[in-house]
Parts: sequence; structure tokens; C-alpha cells
Amino acid sequence: MPVSLIPETEALSDPIYGVWSKLGGMISHSRSDHLGGLVLGTEGLDNDWCLSTAFPEQPPRLNSRPLGPRLSAHLDHRRPPALHRFPAFSSQSTPPRLSSGTFALIFPQMEDLHHFSSAACRMQQAGYSVYTLLYAGSSERLDHLGFSGECTLKFETMTWTQPNSNAEFAISSWLEKLPHIVDIVILTGTSEYSLITRATLKKLAAVPVIEIPRADLPFCDWMGSLTLLEWQNWHKPRIDLSVITHKRPRSLGRLLSSLSNARYFGDRPDLRINVEQDADADTLRSVETFQWDVGHIFVHHRIVHGGLMPAVVESWYPHSNDSYGLILEDDVEVSPLFYAWAKMSLLRYRYGSPEDRSPQLFGISLYQQKHLELRPEGRHRFNARDIFTAAGLSDPSTPYLSQIPCSWGAVYFPEHWREFHTYLSLRLSEQAWDLEQPVVPAVRSNRWRRSWKKYFIELVYLRGYVMLYPNFEGYTSLSTNHLEVGSHVKDVPKDTYMRKKKLFELPLMAIPAVDDVSPVDTGLLSLPGSTLPARRALPSLDLLGTLVAEDMLVERGRERRWELTGCGNEVQIVHDIWDFLCLEDLVDRSSVS
Repeated sequence: MPVSLIPETEALSDPIYGVWSKLGGMISHSRSDHLGGLVLGTEGLDNDWCLSTAFPEQPPRLNSRPLGPRLSAHLDHRRPPALHRFPAFSSQSTPPRLSSGTFALIFPQMEDLHHFSSAACRMQQAGYSVYTLLYAGSSERLDHLGFSGECTLKFETMTWTQPNSNAEFAISSWLEKLPHIVDIVILTGTSEYSLITRATLKKLAAVPVIEIPRADLPFCDWMGSLTLLEWQNWHKPRIDLSVITHKRPRSLGRLLSSLSNARYFGDRPDLRINVEQDADADTLRSVETFQWDVGHIFVHHRIVHGGLMPAVVESWYPHSNDSYGLILEDDVEVSPLFYAWAKMSLLRYRYGSPEDRSPQLFGISLYQQKHLELRPEGRHRFNARDIFTAAGLSDPSTPYLSQIPCSWGAVYFPEHWREFHTYLSLRLSEQAWDLEQPVVPAVRSNRWRRSWKKYFIELVYLRGYVMLYPNFEGYTSLSTNHLEVGSHVKDVPKDTYMRKKKLFELPLMAIPAVDDVSPVDTGLLSLPGSTLPARRALPSLDLLGTLVAEDMLVERGRERRWELTGCGNEVQIVHDIWDFLCLEDLVDRSSVS
């Protein structure tokens, strides 16, 4: 179309580049792929307009002061941003998702972008716009090409001699001049710059600002699988860590050490240590001397011996529906990447798209199942990949859903844990049924009279609930159990004990080595399509390890509910055990709550 046919209005006027530049900018703001137009047959590829990444400098909206001369040399937005090429990643086989998402990465140096490049490349491949500012780089503008490969990351640099010298204004100006509104800001910082950057970004108010420690950047590849909605909900879930200990100081020390060595990616989880009444002096000393610099630490010491059931059940209680509890007995050890698995799974199945959320999911296991122990005949070996291969699943490496609650490292969801508290009170007070009444047909847990899992299994069966389990190669796990002598493990001959111990110890997912050549692969994305599957694609297993459709699990529970209560009413309130068991007209809630 001839340019003369476009009316020269104020909205489409540009003093330097004219109508086409303005029109392209307006079009790009209205499209999900940010495409403003297509240039065909031009001879002036080195034209200043073609190389510009934004329009000429205008007074910033956040601050009307002009740029200082030192900063102007490094914030010329009409110059092309530098490029850095990174190797291709396996995720490139995944079909791109077009999206209007725009990410701003604010890192000190090139090294930081290199470490985060795996995630950033996946974001670009998914259709997101990724803009990067290196704010503490060298005094020379980096305009060279880096590694060869199919992923190209653009970045801009700026420097100043003093960190406080117009830094706040410069970062604000860069954000304001980006061609698209920013949805997510991801930053990291050195000690001298981070406070300045954080103060600047407070002005963004509604935009999530995610601060990742520099030491964690190399292990962020899993973040590239997150959707924009999941990124926007980054700060909503809060995982509380709850440790239960008695008389195993060496075991406790190993667990606390593994928690201290884990990566939390900028989150600050609180830690609660629950100590039994008759804990030995060494255990108490370990608790008193332990330093937890990640978040707050609380110690709860019982004055009356409670045993393992109350020790676990009372170790954590949610304060909101965004509060999650990771419950750990002291003979458990966690992987340095356990938190990444938990966070990634929470964001997908609790805060992702509506079709990926379900009230039936009650938790996330860190531990892989290697043996199942609920069949009446006893424990038997279990391999999820073998089961899925035999069933003809297209990818047997998929994570899966199981009705078995994990007690060797698992995150429990708030609604289900509250419901379990009420259910357990009803069962122990015999308000629902006689204490000896078997609820789940033909499972070994019916004989576990002092185990909290017996009653959680009952609730899971009646409701048709499921837990997410990992399924990595070679049983690689995010937690392991060392099966040490305690409430459920008795002192037996050493050879017998060692044979049994080998059944339950699993290899932990380790932190990979970091180098300056290529981004690291944590292994967390060794998943179908290098991402957590859609909720509907997850296979589900019952308490005996048999593949069963999820709606069948729910139907089994309803039938058993009718057999036990004679109640066939439709459930009106989700996660309300009183309504589910039709007890409202029979029992006063205050008598058991």
C-alpha cells in the first residue's frame, strides 16, 4: 500500500522514521507474536531504522530526568542489541506455543545469561519475547557473536562507575523503552547492585519480579518448561519444611545437611523441627546448633511422649490454601534439586491452566516407588516403566498418579491435610465407625494400627484421591529413605537389615557440574516432551499398583462409602469429610474438632 494513502495523524507520525515505523509498532502491540510487519526487497539492510530495537529516546514515564552522558553511551536503543548464540536444546522438538508473554531478564554479566540460557532459549522457542539487560558488564559494548547454534539471545549492556550513579533511573528507562509490556521480570544480582535493582522494580507493582541467586542460575533449565500463567503464579505457593526427629542424631544431621545444600531458587521456606519428648542429648544438641539461613526456623519439643502418629500428623498444618507441607522423617535424605521438582509440579498442577488442576490430587512425592507393600500377600517389587510399557503407553518415562501416600519425602496439599485431620479425629473418636472397622478391602495397612498412613489410605480410597510420583531413569529420586532403626524398623541381624535397606535406598538426583562451555542439564526435564505432561495424560495406579482410570477410583470410593454409611447423597462440599460421610445430622462438629 502506498504510504501516501495512510492519513498523517498524530498517532502515526514519527519525526525520524515516518508512518511505517509507527504503524508497525501499533500492529505489534495487538498481535500475540509481536510481529509488526514484513519487509520485502529492501536494499538498505544496514539502515539505522532496520537495526533499531525501539523508537527514538523519549522521556521515560517513571522518571522525567534526562539520561546522564555516561549512561547515554550504553543505552542507545537505536543501536542493535548484541547477540549471543547458544547450542540447540532437546526442547526444540516441542511444537512452539505462541503467546503474548514478555520476559525481562536483568543480570549482572554475560556469564549469568550463559547459565540461564537453557531456560531463556526454551522461552523463546515457546513463542515468548525475551529481553535481557546486562547491567554490570564491561565498559565496552558486547556486540560479538558467541557460541554457534540455533538459539540466539539478544541482550543490551550498560555500565556505570558507581552503582548508585543513576542506576535506578537507567534500569527503569530500559524497562520503559522495551517495545512490549513486560509480564515477568527475572533478575539476579551481586551484592552491590541487587538492592538498587530490587528498589527499582518495586515500581512495577503488578508485574511478578523473581529474584534468583546467582549460584542457582546454572540449574534453572526446568524453568523453561513453565507457562506464562505458571510464571505469574510463582510467588503464590509457599512450601513449609517439617522435620520429625527422636533419637537418631546422625540421621538428623544428614537430613539437615541435605536441606541446607539444596537449591531454593530465591524462595525462603521456613523450617520446623519437631522433637519427641524423650529425645537424647545428642539430638537436642544437633537441633540447638543448627543454622538455617534460608527462612525462619521453629523448634517444637513435646512434653508428653506422643509416638509417630501424632508426631507426623501434628507436625504441620496449613494456614491458607497456598500453604504446602513437606513432611520429612529424620532417616530421609533429599536431593539438592528436590525443591525444583516440588515447585515445578505445584506450578503446573495447582497454578497452571484450569484443565491441569484437580481437587483429586493430594500431594507430590519426592520418592520413587520401588516396592509396593499393600497387597495382602506382602511386599513386591515395582517398576512403573515396566507397567507402562506392558500397557502400551507411548512414553513409559511419564510421571504418574498413585493412590499410595508417600511417607519418605512428600509435599501435602492444604485442603486434603485439613480434611485428613478431621477424618482422623472422627476415626479415633469412633464417631464414624468402630475403630476396628476395616475401611479399605483387603490391604495390609488395615493391620497398621499405630500408623497415620493407615488412616490416610482410608481417606484416599474413599475419595479416589491420587498423589503425583516421579518416574526418572534407574529410580533416580528427589528423596531416599535410609531405613534406620526406629518406630517401624526393628533391630535385626545385620545381614537381614542390609538386604532390607537395599530395597528402599534410591539414587538421589545430583547437582551437575558447571562449566563455561555449555549449559547444564539437571535431569528434571527427562520427561515426555521435556515438560510435565498435561493432567489428563498422567496414568493412574490404585493402592495395589494396578493401572486404573481415575474416574474408576472415584467410583470405587463412592461404592464403599455407601456400604459403610448407607449414604448415597451427592457430595456438596469439596474436601468436607462431614458432608462426605453424611454426619452433619448425627454428630456435633464441636465434639471432635
